[in-house]
Amino acid sequence: MLECHFYALPAGQGDCLVIQFQGDDGGYHNILIDGGNRNQLEFNIQKRMLISIIDNGNKGIFDLVIVTHSDDDHISGILKIMGDSDLEPLVKELWFNSEKTINSFFNTKCKNTQKYNLEGKIIGSNKSSRAQDNNLYTLLDKGNKWNKRIILSGMSEKIANLTINILSPTKDKLSALNKYWPKQKLGPVKSSGEYRYDYKTSLREFYEKIDNFTEDDSVVNGASIALSIEWKERRFLLLSDAHPTIVAASIKDLYGVEKTTFDIVKMSHHGSAKNINNDLLSLISCRDFVVSADANKRHFHPNKEALSRVLFSNGIENTIFHFTYDKEELRNIFLSEPDVMVRFPCNKNDGVHLSYEY
Repeated sequence: MLECHFYALPAGQGDCLVIQFQGDDGGYHNILIDGGNRNQLEFNIQKRMLISIIDNGNKGIFDLVIVTHSDDDHISGILKIMGDSDLEPLVKELWFNSEKTINSFFNTKCKNTQKYNLEGKIIGSNKSSRAQDNNLYTLLDKGNKWNKRIILSGMSEKIANLTINILSPTKDKLSALNKYWPKQKLGPVKSSGEYRYDYKTSLREFYEKIDNFTEDDSVVNGASIALSIEWKERRFLLLSDAHPTIVAASIKDLYGVEKTTFDIVKMSHHGSAKNINNDLLSLISCRDFVVSADANKRHFHPNKEALSRVLFSNGIENTIFHFTYDKEELRNIFLSEPDVMVRFPCNKNDGVHLSYEY
């Protein structure tokens, strides 16, 4: 019997995902996707969780660490992990579309306006995304775990008996990011989040405007690495902060226009209403939707509008939402719709854990 485990760890407003699986020989493998944005105390807890998942190396190491994009809530924790003397040796390889490697890919000159210096293990978790992109580049450039390969939609990779299919970004989305970075100031990046909770709006009200959709216009999010991961007959759709039009087109190219069955969908952009549309949902058959968000008052994710779209497409009876946090705000989302199935962590540090056997 072989095992596969999916973890979505508490990561603040960000993502920190682990897929642990056994190869056909029974050996364990692990993939880490993003690191969230953790203060030092939270990182120490996250570190213990990561080491526990791999059982101090008895269940493999991290064969692959994927940095999906350079937003703080995805890259910050990776900076801490790669600067940690206990965790860094447990990482074999990284994927990371850095500003400088994208510059090289398009044969453009990097406008190096980076003003922060990386000193040992002191990582600036409050710096702008562009600054952290440069910091991670500097850190990884010193080692041999990153070959600077650009990751694009249409590519695939195998680790033992697991296949990783890249759905995003496209070359056009990376080109847009390449033109975007030099225009940005080095100060803090303004949040692209919505500015209020929509949890008091009823499902009926959302249904009346189901055809109204405005896609996320964040250039950084559009360059996110989104994945379809296949292990045995299991399939996981991990969307980072990717744009739904890009993901939908890639799913059609990979699987065709009929519905594809997924065991897990990690919702894009922490359940933002701007990152899931009816076209994408028409291609997906899935019961378990994972929402990595803490409903903070800076980003207000997840949006009930996004979760409602899932319910309208999937059916309430066929959908379970799994949240990485247990908070009053999250429990209030469907307070007036008790038929909606939701799952919260039993312990605050557990996040989401789903298991499979073959």
